[in-house]
Amino acid sequence: GEYWIDPDQGCTQDAIKVYCNMETGETCISPTQREVAQKNWYISKNIKEKKHVWFGEAMNDGFQFEYGSEGSLPEDVNIQMTFLRLMSTEASQNITYHCKNSVAYMDAAAGNLKKALLLQGSNEIEIRAE
Repeated sequence: GEYWIDPDQGCTQDAIKVYCNMETGETCISPTQREVAQKNWYISKNIKEKKHVWFGEAMNDGFQFEYGSEGSLPEDVNIQMTFLRLMSTEASQNITYHCKNSVAYMDAAAGNLKKALLLQGSNEIEIRAE
């Protein structure tokens, strides 16, 4: 069910709304934007260029994923998520990725992960395919 939780155990004013799956022990936090518009986000000026492009920095209108429900302030969600991370042993996230002429995971033609999607956590750590 849905609950308001306060992982930093401060005042209840900065609590965040989450979905708790009591059977699996999971705490689920929804993104503020559930879907991203389908459009041409990036067109390389040089098709032979092999550099990595960050969605939230290099692409026109790109953004960083944000979490929290209506009524939660972004700064409160960030603080509470930091405390959730400290109290958790693992995390998972589902992202559906549709991007024409790009590789999300395994490059079938090359048989490797060199072009796989690269994610960056809020702690600046890069998450690579293995």
